[in-house]
Amino acid sequence: MIFSYVPVMTPDKKPVNPWLVTSINLLAWPGIGTFVGGQKAVGAIQAALALAGGLLSLSLIVVLFRLAMKLDSTHFDTELFMEVNGTLIGLGVAGIGLLAISWVWAAVSSFHISTLLKTRD
Repeated sequence: MIFSYVPVMTPDKKPVNPWLVTSINLLAWPGIGTFVGGQKAVGAIQAALALAGGLLSLSLIVVLFRLAMKLDSTHFDTELFMEVNGTLIGLGVAGIGLLAISWVWAAVSSFHISTLLKTRD
């Protein structure tokens, strides 16, 4: 293994609860639970990836607002709409992809941290 994924734990601190790490990673914000679990660099990368994915996926909301404004008109040209909003749709799909990657990576990190904590006991 190239990188060591052993959580940083000092003797005066008790180990982190694996359920806390998993719930923060999967329900709140991917990467923060990994950071709390002791993998500081990996958690920071996961959190930044999730933030970038979340911000990029907001462009899909802009597309939805533009679509809602166009639906009131009598004639809707789908080709023109896709030409105007194609970049935003691409950014939004890329953002959802980044968010999904960070979420899966955080799930794998949560599993890894919990197995390390179980074998440590």
